[in-house]
Amino acid sequence: MVTKRKLALVSALTSTIVLVSTASQSASLDALLDPPHHVAERATDDATPVLSLDEAVRLSLIDQPILSGHEAVINANERQAIAAAQLPDPKLSGGLKELPVDTREAFSLRRDNFTEFTVGLSQEFPRADKRRLKGERKQLDAETERAALNSDRRVIRRDASLAWLDVYEAEQGLTLARSLSAEAALQVQSLEKDYGNGKVSQADWTAAKVDAGLVQDKEHDWWHRSLRMRAGLARWIGDEAQRPLAGSLSLPPPPSALPELMSAVDHHPVIDGLDIQIDASATDIALARQAYKPDFSVEGYVAYRPGFSDFVGIQVSVGLPYFTKNRQDPELSAAFERSRSVKDRKQDLLREMHARVSQDYLDWHHYRERVGEFDTAIIPNAMRRIEEARGAYQSGRGSFDAVLLARRSLLDIQLQRLALAVEAARAQVRLQYFASPQDRPGEFP
Repeated sequence: MVTKRKLALVSALTSTIVLVSTASQSASLDALLDPPHHVAERATDDATPVLSLDEAVRLSLIDQPILSGHEAVINANERQAIAAAQLPDPKLSGGLKELPVDTREAFSLRRDNFTEFTVGLSQEFPRADKRRLKGERKQLDAETERAALNSDRRVIRRDASLAWLDVYEAEQGLTLARSLSAEAALQVQSLEKDYGNGKVSQADWTAAKVDAGLVQDKEHDWWHRSLRMRAGLARWIGDEAQRPLAGSLSLPPPPSALPELMSAVDHHPVIDGLDIQIDASATDIALARQAYKPDFSVEGYVAYRPGFSDFVGIQVSVGLPYFTKNRQDPELSAAFERSRSVKDRKQDLLREMHARVSQDYLDWHHYRERVGEFDTAIIPNAMRRIEEARGAYQSGRGSFDAVLLARRSLLDIQLQRLALAVEAARAQVRLQYFASPQDRPGEFP
């Protein structure tokens, strides 16, 4: 005969199961199943605002050294672009010429009419096209860095979102593990009393204690994982990572269809950066061609001769790029090779990114479908298993252990569903990294 104490225990346990199961069945495929809260969870200060996914992303883009470093390089290159397009600074020269060192005029500044003090001013005149191309080249460096800045903004949004999801999964898993630990403790208490009354064997009681120890170890593992994941989130948002997380997951709108995502990849900041590098390599080729054309310089000077008449003079120097085989020709060839290298890198990266989009899109659909299977079949069947075990126990055809085992099985299933739902969210976050800016609310231009 089933005792009233056990029936009351089973009734309370079943009520909890029904509440949790009803919530899990009503959850949609677009949201994670919110696990039941447990009294052992860390207390939340009502004065501390919860940290949502959107808030974590917003915080990750504030005072970020990676981004400010890019901005500093952009400013530096833009300033260098102005300087590179200018004429070189003029040069001032001075000296003593034609000083005799022998005969009776040796080391005299006045006896020899060739001895002179000179002061000159010279100016180099690189070709105008060369100066213009050098300025454009530095400006393209700034544009390349700006594309890297936009790319890193997307990377930070993605990585901060993934770090938040890691914390979310760990804390929700900890909640479920604590519930499972409570169930194991109930089982140990029940078997301890039954063992004292001689209703169960010592082996059953010992097995229950071993099982409870393993469940506690699982709870401890989730707690460690929660702390570790928060440390990872702190890499992006600092001390704000210690704020309590929102209990539910609010993801951005679902990603666009696969063809639109593939098209967006062609205009991703990483690809834009390579396109700018291709333009820069074309500028390098034009600069290499300019090396075949001579530059010139002009110098004017005044010569002072003590005791004799003074001189003024002007001279022009012109480069002679006649020996091009070992200078200009190799530089031009190298510029063509670098241009080809950048184009090949772009094609390879496009293949890689298209493959990653396809994989993430397949993952997103796959995990959502599996979550749907859990909601429509696996979890309801687990609930029925609990009801059947309860009915068998009440009719004297089953054991109390079967009820608790069915309950622990439901919690394990909930952990699996949590993992699948978070994996679907991760795939969606990764897809948003490839989406065009208009598909990403709040995205930087």
